[in-house]
Parts: sequence; C-alpha cells; structure tokens
Amino acid sequence: MKLTAFSDVGLRVMMLLSGAPEGSKLTTHELADGVATPYNHVAKAVARLSGLGLVQATRGRFGGVRITEAGRRESVGHLLRELEGDQPMVECEAPDGECPLNHLCSLRGVLNRAREAFYAELDAVIISELPHSRQMGPVMVQLGMRPPQDALA
Repeated sequence: MKLTAFSDVGLRVMMLLSGAPEGSKLTTHELADGVATPYNHVAKAVARLSGLGLVQATRGRFGGVRITEAGRRESVGHLLRELEGDQPMVECEAPDGECPLNHLCSLRGVLNRAREAFYAELDAVIISELPHSRQMGPVMVQLGMRPPQDALA
C-alpha cells in the first residue's frame, strides 16, 4: 500500500514535533525545513493536524506549532485513517470507477480488509515512540535548537 504525499508529510511533522524538546514550538517554516518539504504542503498538513486536535498552532510573532498530549498518544494507524480518508486503492473503488467486472466484485472487499489489516498493524505504534534522540539531534541543530541531551552521548 502506498501512502499519499499528504499523509507522509503529516507523519513526518508529527514525528518532528514529538521529538522536539518538551513544550517547544516550531514555526511552519522550521517544520518545512525539518522535514524537507515545501512550506505550502506543511502548512496544509498542520491545518489538518490542528483540526484533529493533534497539534496546537498559534499565529503571530511568538506563535508556532506544538504537539498536544493527544498528538503524543495518537496511534499511527488512527492518524493514517484520518489523513488518508477514503482514498481508493484501485480505480474501481472510486464512485465513478468504470470496470466491466464491477457487478458483485469481491476484489473491493478483499482490498478493504487488507487496508484495515495494514492500519490495524499500525494501531500498536504510538507517534511519540517513533523519533529517537540520535535521529532528532541533527535536525534540531539544523533548526538552531539544542539537541536532546542523550543525542550528544
């Protein structure tokens, strides 16, 4: 299964925020630099994550984005269900999908079960468990922040 670019950006933003020092805020520009993604894509992902209550975004001079406690506890499976939505895996799943085999087709059911098995496997993985200090240290330095102490060891 291939994730959409939007879900990929959303996951990377959540990982970066989860690995940042406790209580720190990152601007959307810093997030874009940290996940090596264009600003506009990151801004859209942040808006969606904020709407889900997983991040808190504050505008203005002292604004920024920080992960919420709900965001730290969120499972990767649930987050992907929210970000991916009902994207069809194959064209015949789309409302206007044209397939001569569409009548009583069992492929859709099989694909839906496979997609759910994929998400179910990721339900056991919590966002805050993903980043580790050695991974986050260089990114924090790149963003002008102090790396986590255990990243220096």
